[in-house]
Amino acid sequence: MATGLKALPFSFGAHFLALIAAIMVLVWSIHFRGGLAWEAENKNLIFNIHPVLMLIGFIILGGEAIISYKSFPLEKQVKKKIHLVLHAIALILGIIGIYTAFKNHNETNIPNMYSLHSWIGIGVITLYGIQVFPIMTPFI
Repeated sequence: MATGLKALPFSFGAHFLALIAAIMVLVWSIHFRGGLAWEAENKNLIFNIHPVLMLIGFIILGGEAIISYKSFPLEKQVKKKIHLVLHAIALILGIIGIYTAFKNHNETNIPNMYSLHSWIGIGVITLYGIQVFPIMTPFI
């Protein structure tokens, strides 16, 4: 159903909000929580990667994939490939983000999957992967 509304103006608003959210989570992680690290004595620095990758990688890039398909004035096949690549990168960064949470929990002897947040997160990334992977198989 066409509404007559153009996607481009809404895309500017979405990009602005995504930029503000990314800046805020980076400031929070780096300034207030001490930084980001893959290996560190302070294991919280390992965990700090999780919210950064989940927001910037999974949420923002996943949104970019959706927005790009509707707002880019390109041929359909080109838009589909851009859409696919952005979704694949979002999925990979989401998986790495979940891995950092597990890595932090394992190194600090915190049990994994102890909260509703953990279970919902695993469910979301699984369903997202199931949705994206079949689309990728012709390109693999």
